[in-house]
Amino acid sequence: MKKLFFVLFVYFLNFQVFAQKFKGYYITNSSDTIQCSFDVEVNIFDRKDFERYSVKNKVKILNNEGQKILFKPNEIQSFFIKGTKTGDYKFVSLSGNKFFYHELVNGKLSFYKVYRHNSGGALGALASEEYYLLKDEKLVQINPLNLRKGLGKQIEDYPELYQKWMDSNKYYRLNQFEEVVKLYNQHFEK
Repeated sequence: MKKLFFVLFVYFLNFQVFAQKFKGYYITNSSDTIQCSFDVEVNIFDRKDFERYSVKNKVKILNNEGQKILFKPNEIQSFFIKGTKTGDYKFVSLSGNKFFYHELVNGKLSFYKVYRHNSGGALGALASEEYYLLKDEKLVQINPLNLRKGLGKQIEDYPELYQKWMDSNKYYRLNQFEEVVKLYNQHFEK
């Protein structure tokens, strides 16, 4: 009986949602900036550790009057959550898409992530993050098992950086993906 109770407790604990309010703002489709609080899921053991996957398809805000409002992608342009354990986050809605994208780099080549609930699995963190690049108004998902080739295709018009990126780990490691996107954009800002 104790084992059954424990199993049921653990089972229901997995479905328990813990939420925390974080300050921030959102930008409407008519480009108005609205200050608000975000009611988002957090880690059960750390209330400042924001669960990024929880805003993939929708975000719940509390306006200044205390009303809860739910937004889905394309209902707002973007939102900015401040004060989480791992920093501030900007999510954007890209036209015609069904997700909010975490914007890491904005420029000629923009870099985004979409987060999914990590069920553990063999790939771990790789399975919980999807990488996207936006260039010339074309959004491309990058295969997490071949990041080097995926980014390489997007930076071919900057041959020196392309060569260094494709030269395996001699110049840039895979964990420098974001840095390479920034270098690419800096080159074309000149």
